[in-house]
Amino acid sequence: MNLIKLLKYSLYLLVITLVVFFILTIYMYYFSNQPSFEIAYNFVVPICLFICTLMYSKNIHDKGLLRGIEIWIVYFAFVLLMKVLFSITTEISILQHLFYLPASILGGIIGVNLKHRFVK
Repeated sequence: MNLIKLLKYSLYLLVITLVVFFILTIYMYYFSNQPSFEIAYNFVVPICLFICTLMYSKNIHDKGLLRGIEIWIVYFAFVLLMKVLFSITTEISILQHLFYLPASILGGIIGVNLKHRFVK
């Protein structure tokens, strides 16, 4: 496990997730009057986990399953840390966060198996 790269891609995960949530919120506030579009918020975290794990495992080139689990563990630890730091009284849905694990694992497996294609 390369801790520096793990932290780097975990930071990418945080930044990408915050940017997507910000863009989605701005779009919902100014341009959309449909309350049914709010379901898009449920898909932001799994997609961002998938993308960041894909990039991380493509960079490492080894054991995509474990790389996906590593990123998910860092994500879940961050969620728990935010709950403790901000004294959030609501309960965290462990089942919902366990559903994010397959997306992360799938991104890791696909990232390892991607081949580098250089165009000359």
